[in-house]
Amino acid sequence: MCGIVALCYATDNPRLGAEGGDLLKRLEYRGYDSTGGAFVGEDRSITLLKSVGAPSRVVPGLGIDAQRGQRFVGQVRWATYGAVTQENCQPHEMACRMPFVGAHNGNVSNTDTLKTYLAERGHAILSDNDGEMIAHLAEDRYAELLSAPATVLDAARAALAASGIELDLPD
Repeated sequence: MCGIVALCYATDNPRLGAEGGDLLKRLEYRGYDSTGGAFVGEDRSITLLKSVGAPSRVVPGLGIDAQRGQRFVGQVRWATYGAVTQENCQPHEMACRMPFVGAHNGNVSNTDTLKTYLAERGHAILSDNDGEMIAHLAEDRYAELLSAPATVLDAARAALAASGIELDLPD
């Protein structure tokens, strides 16, 4: 299993890396084999820093603790799918449909099937890690939903109506 931490601010925060790095270090006692962090700025730029090793070494070694940004997702990994390599460290960054980062905690038993499915849909798979497959699936679906916002809003309205929740969604 892995440990995931995330932070989100309304604007760029110069201390985001220090806070995220501290959270990653708090997970170190669990014996994880790789550490990574993805920073998203207000301008939606992505900075991904990850490497094999424990948080106490990787966070200062890569300068995770010196980064700024608006959003942060970090992960410490205990290898279950894919060897302990740079490519299999999480989070994963992709731009097959849109710029996207993601991390995953758990085990996905059909990783090889998903890898084939995603490659057939044009995704550039870079690792053997199940977390990358989950991130690609999320990227794929999110991009699809963004391309048809009216359909998404109609589905949200129907779900709200069925639940009895009264909420005014924009047109």
